[in-house]
Amino acid sequence: MATNSERVYFVSGTGSIGTVAIKKLLENGVAVTVYARSPAKAQSLFGNPSNLTIVEGDYSDLKPFDETIAGHTRLFLVVADPVNFTKLKVAIAKKAYAAGVKQIVDISSVGSAFPWRSSWGSTLYRDAEEALLGIPGRGAYVALRPYQFMSNQATREVHTIKGSNSIIDIAAPDAVQEWISTNDIGEVVANIFQDPIEKHGDAVYDMVGDVVSRKDRAALLSKLLGRTITYEQITPEQQYNNLVSLGLTHLQAYTVLDLPTISGKVTPGLSILLGRPPQTLEEWLEENKAAFV
Repeated sequence: MATNSERVYFVSGTGSIGTVAIKKLLENGVAVTVYARSPAKAQSLFGNPSNLTIVEGDYSDLKPFDETIAGHTRLFLVVADPVNFTKLKVAIAKKAYAAGVKQIVDISSVGSAFPWRSSWGSTLYRDAEEALLGIPGRGAYVALRPYQFMSNQATREVHTIKGSNSIIDIAAPDAVQEWISTNDIGEVVANIFQDPIEKHGDAVYDMVGDVVSRKDRAALLSKLLGRTITYEQITPEQQYNNLVSLGLTHLQAYTVLDLPTISGKVTPGLSILLGRPPQTLEEWLEENKAAFV
């Protein structure tokens, strides 16, 4: 385990992944700096422990980042701007490495391993990974490649679950989906930051925590909510329009429309990274039942 002399800098640390990782690190006495658009939100999430520093800033002006990155040993990197995605990741990483950061843990996507230019989304993440790996004189670079977040159900599907007691998609009822809990991603991030840097080197970690078919997911929801939830197979046009109505751009909706199944199984080494079995979809649904009632 790394010593508590480590100082970890989180870019976008108030999301579902960063929050889990930061809380675990703070509990273990690791010094954490959070770069946040809203310091008030960060303080409401993490309180005011002595090993926490909050820096106000966002992607549009990295000056506060430039002024505070020195003295940190590790960096958590996630960017939510699809237009300037690679440009921002590379700019932040270059500044961090130049300031002495020895390890970056980046939230990438399993799509990075898809065939070249197979979709807009996979290309976005692959281009970013390749650019980060190509930074001259860089330190260690760890890419986490999660698949579908279990929390997507609470944003993209809650309206049909509540409104029509259904989940909708274009695939056959028996077709499986690969899922990962953001709780598990956050815990893996915290664990890596507490390990020696050389243990993980330039590792790539795929992250699938559970595999469940559409009809079985409907059955899990039915059991949890005490009412019948059905799976409805709809046309690509219907699903595209549904996703756009939820705020996804054309390219995002087109990518999400037909995500391929990678292996159809849980990532074998995920329990090693976590130190426990990964969270199942059923466990996640039970934990977040209130979102669907």
